[in-house]
Amino acid sequence: MGLLAAGIACADTAVPLSNGNFEEGLAGWNADPAATEWLAVAPEAALLGEKGLRVQAPAGVRFALTSEPVPVTPGKTYTVNFWSGGPNAGGAVDVKMVFRGPAGEELPPAMAKIRKWPGANVAGGTYAANSLLAAAAPEGASRLEVRIAGSGKTALGPVYLDDFRVAELGDEPPPVVEKGQANPIPPFDPARVRALEAEVAANPYRGKSPPKIVLKLDDFGAIRGGVHPKWSKVADFARARNIKATFGIIGNRMVEDCPEFVQWTREQHEAGRIEFWHHGWDHAERTENGKRVMEFSGESLEYQKKHLADTNRLAKEKLGFALVSFGAPFNGVDENTVAALEADPDIRVWMYGNAKNPAGKKVLERSAVSIESPTMIPNYADFLEGYAHNRGAEYFIMQGHPAAWNDERWDQFVKIVDFLIAQKAEFVFAADFAAPARE
Repeated sequence: MGLLAAGIACADTAVPLSNGNFEEGLAGWNADPAATEWLAVAPEAALLGEKGLRVQAPAGVRFALTSEPVPVTPGKTYTVNFWSGGPNAGGAVDVKMVFRGPAGEELPPAMAKIRKWPGANVAGGTYAANSLLAAAAPEGASRLEVRIAGSGKTALGPVYLDDFRVAELGDEPPPVVEKGQANPIPPFDPARVRALEAEVAANPYRGKSPPKIVLKLDDFGAIRGGVHPKWSKVADFARARNIKATFGIIGNRMVEDCPEFVQWTREQHEAGRIEFWHHGWDHAERTENGKRVMEFSGESLEYQKKHLADTNRLAKEKLGFALVSFGAPFNGVDENTVAALEADPDIRVWMYGNAKNPAGKKVLERSAVSIESPTMIPNYADFLEGYAHNRGAEYFIMQGHPAAWNDERWDQFVKIVDFLIAQKAEFVFAADFAAPARE
């Protein structure tokens, strides 16, 4: 299971869970009498394989479905990894780790080695999402169950659940990364990667069209008046592969005298190979009263409006064109960002924006399909997990930070792109999703 647990330093061992993918219906799961009417194993709920669990119930109905137990050792940390999705119809399903003692009594979970909770509320949405639960087996515990339940407080679903996996974390300390060294690519299970590749090959798009891909590459700007070689490398690679990419410009990195940067950026823009987009003015953050404040999260409306306007003013002056697409630094936004964008005449696309409050822009949502996992580290295995569970989606906005990529990370990026090319994915600009500019 190691590939999705990018933040887990300890080695983990898979613990067999009976029919965690629901390919055998509800075999290996125990439903209370109230649950059977509201649960169905169906092809449309499949997030991997041929079948998945569909949960749908009206308000006022409480129910539970529990897995067959797996043995545990007190003091050991266990994880439950699963995927959820379905129409964005409201209501959430409770998924919880339940430890029991020898007599079947439920015991409260102990604190895990990692910063994860033993329960989650999951709902449908545009994309399938991954959840990782964790807890340590308490003293006296002999077994662990996975419980899926509806509280009855609101109408529920449909919500799709699939691909439940349990693992026990090892006791090895995290690897030591020397100062100045880059964190390595997280470990992964080669057999899992091969199985996911075979799954995609057998059913690439689930009857839909190949996806559109936006390579959302962050933190571009002039370096000593020119372009950093790592960014030139990405542009050369995109040209060689005949694909499009997008570079997020930080506004104040154009303030200096940078004729080489300006000429290079204009040439890429005019050639139609690279979209340059608005990534804020300074990418700044600070702490105020113990709270993290980011450029577009926690700052005033006037501050945010000025930062949007200043970056595009400089882009027009130096580059000769406005930046049509926007993505906030740290992807941190608030209600003032919505108001600031509503007042901005240049920006028409909002990457990783607020789909419920789109500010009059085309919002391109985030998904579990990305270049990096964790941030700064391209990770083919983790990308493949997200892609395999989200086949059939219209588009994926995939974030990366080329300036942080060493040779090993670059190789992972190339592997991801070449996989997508083989899948006949169409690489596009974020601006390609924009509605025509208002006259």
